[in-house]
Amino acid sequence: MRAPKYFLVAMLAVLVGTAALVTSTHAGTYTTKEKANIKLVGDFYAALEQDYLHGSQNVRHIAERYLKPDYIQHMEAAQAFGPGREGYIRMFEQKPAVPPPAGGRVAPPPMKVLALMAQGDLVVRINSRPGGAPDQRPIYIFNLFRVQDGKLAEHWDGYSRPIEQAAPAAGVSSGGK
Repeated sequence: MRAPKYFLVAMLAVLVGTAALVTSTHAGTYTTKEKANIKLVGDFYAALEQDYLHGSQNVRHIAERYLKPDYIQHMEAAQAFGPGREGYIRMFEQKPAVPPPAGGRVAPPPMKVLALMAQGDLVVRINSRPGGAPDQRPIYIFNLFRVQDGKLAEHWDGYSRPIEQAAPAAGVSSGGK
């Protein structure tokens, strides 16, 4: 059953709000396995970003290196490509091929990692990316991975833009003078 979008947005808000506290208080107490799981997720994203900059030619190699054969992708749009690691590979291989411009692709807007933390076999990565236009607010992205036997076994994600803060109603003080 798919989680309602408002649930994912609420979960993302809670995670972003507590990320600094959790990261600063828990970072020194990670187990060796949790540290390895965090590194696995970080390395996976680094490999995907590098591959994108060079024309996305190594998706299969990256998937075989980081994903279990029976990988579970909970992203609804990915279901059309089939299950497992092969479904993940098909999802990228069936995207229209766009050759990189001379000298490589232009880097996507910078992604800021807000939190990368683990508990047991679960790793959470929360990041933000600038909106598509200069006047757009950033997008906040939540990714949760389950790691098994040193590979990514399962993935959930969600994203949201921050809610615009409404102006106070007429006659209501905003606390200022």
